Amino acid sequence: MSGWNLRTGATTASLALVATTLATTVATGTASAAAATYYVDSVNGNDSALGTSETTAWKTLTKATAANLPEGSKLLLKRGSRWKGQQLAITESGNAQAPIVVDAYGTSTAKPIISGDNEACVSLDGSFIEVYNLQVGVPQDDGRCKWAGVKVTGNDNVVERNYITGAAAGVYIAPKAQRNAVTANDFVDNNFMSKNTQEPGNDDSGAFAILVQGDNTDIGWNEMRGSIADSYDYGLDGAAVEIFLGSGNRIHHNISVDNETFTELGTSHGVDENGNPEDPDGTSGNVFEYNVITGPKTGAALVTRGPQEPGEDPDPNGPVLGTVFRNNSVYLPQAGSQGVVCDAGCTNAHLSMSQNIIQVTAKTAYGPNVTDSHHNVFFGAAQHQMGGHDNITANPLFNLSNTANPLSLRAGSPAIDFGITKFSNNDVTGRAIDGSDGAVDAGAYEYDK
Repeated sequence: MSGWNLRTGATTASLALVATTLATTVATGTASAAAATYYVDSVNGNDSALGTSETTAWKTLTKATAANLPEGSKLLLKRGSRWKGQQLAITESGNAQAPIVVDAYGTSTAKPIISGDNEACVSLDGSFIEVYNLQVGVPQDDGRCKWAGVKVTGNDNVVERNYITGAAAGVYIAPKAQRNAVTANDFVDNNFMSKNTQEPGNDDSGAFAILVQGDNTDIGWNEMRGSIADSYDYGLDGAAVEIFLGSGNRIHHNISVDNETFTELGTSHGVDENGNPEDPDGTSGNVFEYNVITGPKTGAALVTRGPQEPGEDPDPNGPVLGTVFRNNSVYLPQAGSQGVVCDAGCTNAHLSMSQNIIQVTAKTAYGPNVTDSHHNVFFGAAQHQMGGHDNITANPLFNLSNTANPLSLRAGSPAIDFGITKFSNNDVTGRAIDGSDGAVDAGAYEYDK
């Protein structure tokens, strides 16, 4: 995990299913086919083989994509294998008790590498699919996943413990996709711009670790680094988690370093090719908690918006309703950095924030009409333009010399015991928050007395 001490302490029911021994009977072409295990080896495989053992592995992802994968099946990719320009697409669906599992096998420490598709290197079109232990993409132009590393259009899928790099969107959660999970992955240098032109209008796009347009996604325990790129329209663009159209998503216990922005949220008033609204239910109810946001290249932690500034045109990407930002630790030493920005007439209907620590250089928080801001620790900025109560301005005493957890707290920090509500059972390191040593702390780390 690139030198960070990320102890999730979090297992899901889906992980137990991965360990379940699945039947290896090959049965294709019928709806009642038994679960099967297939192997793919880019070096020694043969697409004419059965694919049901390591010695009869297939060779290409084209063959694997064409395979029938009944509920409970496994598709195992050989460690050390590399596939360029071959998309892995899973169109079948598992179920909650028997998901379809894509994983690695073999003794090498190298993850199987899938790269070089212009749309998506891995496409999850079905539901109840779980993807583990792959490298998706490469950081260079030759071999990048030029739009998405992993594209998710189905429901109830899991993307976990993968290394994802070089894409415009490392993981893309498509509109209408529901209840997916993106957990404990490494996102590194997803810094490709899918659009970057000198044409009029602010339409450049790209450099997202995760782009969320679906609803109710769980994004937790990931590391995200280097989602930043040059842009003609914006100078720099990129985000660790970009939420556009998505609602009810929970973004928690992530480490974000040197992404241009940790998160930006927006909606659309446009219509699709069929004349239907692109975002009929609006963008609302997204929760950000226990995230660490830092790095000298990061310009802002959270950017969101209300409907309209007085006397100006309506915000084309607003309003975004019900965003919650709590127990996050933010340290942005860049000149001009901003913590939380909520403009365009933002009110309590659009943003609430509590128990955060925000140390930046320009603006700790902007939202003149927001008063639902409390028990935050602010420091270092020239401006603070947000209402609220029970906030303090004080040096949070981040332990910046702690390379494992550099935004943890030093003894005497005013953030210790400053919180009033326990929103999670664990801090960003996985340490239990049980209240036995006093009140909860502000920020993403619970201080160990």
